[in-house]
Amino acid sequence: MTYLRQIGCQMMSFEKEKRKRLLITIGENSMSKKMTRKVDITDYHDVADCIRSDQVPASEIAELFTDKPFYKWYKKRYLTDK
Repeated sequence: MTYLRQIGCQMMSFEKEKRKRLLITIGENSMSKKMTRKVDITDYHDVADCIRSDQVPASEIAELFTDKPFYKWYKKRYLTDK
């Protein structure tokens, strides 16, 4: 692996970890807020895909994460190290 490619991989890994920490921070902060938006259980995967592909702004993620069951599901599936 070339040096530049290795640096690129490290940067991508860093950005992924940074995004994960941001989502955890948003989620934990949203847990104490009143639910403002309910995510239908049948939409969990679709909404999660949109969040993970950066299609949802942070303000909307915070609103979605006020739905405690959705945040709990999302955290277990995508934010917890296995």
